[in-house]
Amino acid sequence: MSKEDIKGSKATGFVKLLLGPLLFSWMVYSGKLSLRQVGASFLHWQAISAMIVLLCIQPGITAWRWNLLLRAQEIPLPYRQAFGLTMIGLFFNVVIPGAVGGDLIKGYYITRAMEGRRSSAATSILMDRVLGLLGLLLLAAVATAPNFGELAKNPSTYKLGVGVMGALVVGLGFVFSAGVVGSRLSELPLLPGVVRNVLRSFPGYHKKPAVIPIAIGVSVFSHLLACAAYYIALRSMGGADVPLGYFSLLVPLGFVVTAIPISPAGIGVGQVAFFALFHMVSGLHAVAAADAFTVFQLIVILVSVSGFCWYLPYRGVKVGARVPNAF
Repeated sequence: MSKEDIKGSKATGFVKLLLGPLLFSWMVYSGKLSLRQVGASFLHWQAISAMIVLLCIQPGITAWRWNLLLRAQEIPLPYRQAFGLTMIGLFFNVVIPGAVGGDLIKGYYITRAMEGRRSSAATSILMDRVLGLLGLLLLAAVATAPNFGELAKNPSTYKLGVGVMGALVVGLGFVFSAGVVGSRLSELPLLPGVVRNVLRSFPGYHKKPAVIPIAIGVSVFSHLLACAAYYIALRSMGGADVPLGYFSLLVPLGFVVTAIPISPAGIGVGQVAFFALFHMVSGLHAVAAADAFTVFQLIVILVSVSGFCWYLPYRGVKVGARVPNAF
């Protein structure tokens, strides 16, 4: 990598680091986000406690999904270490711009230990991310389908609903077709070596056809917990009267936007996304939606930062080696 590339990478990271706080400050300054309401919500200790419980359970579920995908590739990683790496990934999602920084750290640990299986290990992380997104889209599609007539009354939500259905079909088609033709595509000479190695790993999931549907089902359940936590926050902000059809479409889409690698933990970006999405339905609910996401985000950050406790025992320890019994 040249000095120019390094400087460009640092400049991009610096811009991403500033963008989130700038967006957050703009939301507060413009009155689209009420810090007073956010602070007041923490007085409702029952609601906050319920959100903490839900968001603490979620990493355990996502770790089980990743462990399932690893076993499908015949990579014997104990669940305990898969959970530890998941928590480490959450921690780095907070300190690195975007929601994919943790995947890079997980990839570093898992590929460093899997000599000769690095492409398969890397593919498990890619599949974990893809199936997590598909689970989010499936949850939105299934929940909004019975209420699609209501969504169709609003041109904006109608387009979003159609977009979700289309993205779900394309995503499922890609995952299942890659398992069938991945080996053939890997022989294309124009593809980079890393891409070819990843494509060679996809048929491993096709040989165990139950793995992908189960992983998607686990993803749906995981996202249900997040949606329930967000609903509790929204209810404390007075937005509980949002129709279910709109809620089940807009909240998953908001979570998709926060996964874009723009700012650490989606700070600023999430507030803008939830305000804009709910504003399509009702301007009265838009501020409450942004406030609720801020409360949700603060608890997510709290849970994620606890991943530092798992990071300490793993420092300098190869995946697969014995980890200190502290955790």
